Amino acid sequence: MGNVQILSTLDNKKAQKKSIHYSSSTVFLAVCSEDGLVDTEVSLLNHFILKRDIEDVVATFEIRDIKGELVNKFNINMDQPRVYSLRLSNYINRAFIGSIYVYFNSNENLAVPFCAVMCSIKCLNSVCGVHTYGRRLEKKELGTSLDLKSTVETGWTARDTNEIKSFAVLHGGSVSLNLNIKLEISNSANKKLLIKNKYILEAFGTLMIAPQDVSNEVISHLGGKKGHIKVYIDGLKGIFPRMLCGNYLVASKKETSLNNADEIQFTHTNFDFSTIEQPDSLSSLGYYNQPSLPKGYGIIYPVKTDKAITVGQQEYISNTMHHIEIDSVSQLEVKTIKGNLPSRFVAAAINKWDGAKLESECSTGTFIEDYLRVPCHWHWGLLKPGLENGKSVISVILGKFNRNEKLSRSLKLRLFSEEMLLLEKDILIDGNKEISTMDLLPGKLPKGAIWYVLSGNKLEDLNIFSTFLPINKAGFVEHAF
Repeated sequence: MGNVQILSTLDNKKAQKKSIHYSSSTVFLAVCSEDGLVDTEVSLLNHFILKRDIEDVVATFEIRDIKGELVNKFNINMDQPRVYSLRLSNYINRAFIGSIYVYFNSNENLAVPFCAVMCSIKCLNSVCGVHTYGRRLEKKELGTSLDLKSTVETGWTARDTNEIKSFAVLHGGSVSLNLNIKLEISNSANKKLLIKNKYILEAFGTLMIAPQDVSNEVISHLGGKKGHIKVYIDGLKGIFPRMLCGNYLVASKKETSLNNADEIQFTHTNFDFSTIEQPDSLSSLGYYNQPSLPKGYGIIYPVKTDKAITVGQQEYISNTMHHIEIDSVSQLEVKTIKGNLPSRFVAAAINKWDGAKLESECSTGTFIEDYLRVPCHWHWGLLKPGLENGKSVISVILGKFNRNEKLSRSLKLRLFSEEMLLLEKDILIDGNKEISTMDLLPGKLPKGAIWYVLSGNKLEDLNIFSTFLPINKAGFVEHAF
């Protein structure tokens, strides 16, 4: 990991304001079943035209099987201010596990090599979504410090039982990779189970790792309680190695593959900042922010730290999974007793859903004062996937950071469908706010995905989330772009 150079949150945001990229990409897990109960949707708001006035973006979609073989490919000219989406079942009419790659190209500067795209997966009893996580590196990034040879990934919660399987997904780039992977599974007593294996990740292939499939000790090691998995990967090249990670439930079925799941919940991994040196933030104060969740709580993922950090009134014990009791749409102070907070102190918002066996999990992190140093005029994200009907709520949480001035302001809320602008409304923000967006939309909702935009003169101190609550299913929450 010695070649990894981690920028502070502040420097990373400043760099994005100056970077030049005429191409970008993302890749997602793609899953569907023959009966249509399991399906995948990829969607994005055309932020290129809405935010940057770029009208010549071409999006290339590639559907690939698990070995990386191309199944379907097509281009879309993104020249309209609306939502664009791909539903896997419109192109695949059989049981399928693979990937959806999306490439964006333009004659104008797209600014970042990864763009704001969401993937949602539905099954019998759940709907879950996650933003862009992995991608193929762009040509200008190959051979740079970003072209990692190895990584250590954390933030994968294990819930393994006889019915529940934990899983993680790594997507390939333009070359085949010979990977050495070690899983370090910590149980509730913080005892470790190590699993080592070698894998070949084909070019543009998808590697799915289910610990139960490689060791019969996983279930007994966890003992019916949640654990945490750290992933050591050697042999990388040409990819940004963020992983999809989560759990799925297969009840009363002989076939236990992912595309037969009754429930699927996932988030993304993060660098293990126990093994990568990162800069500190600019202050000793931050917040754990909790979005709108009916039965929610929070966690801090295990990370080794010498800093004395408190979350609310509780001290974080180094390298442990920290439980946070917290109300919906609220926050707790995260502080260091001496010195400043780490730039990234990774947390997650968890929710227990009625009638579901799996909890949803959204990797969020700690909201630090550095965000206030870079002006922000836009936040946006997926409000509702087109896969399912249900209600959606936007949570806006204000980071005050000991400021005494009046912090209220009016923001513009816009909702977009796959056809048009649905709503434009001014929203007063004078503290934490919960916006029940479905109450604002008259009549029957349009088909397809719906995205939201909040814009104005001052959004850098706001942590924004959207929660999707499907009818009689487990839902999910995700933070804004």
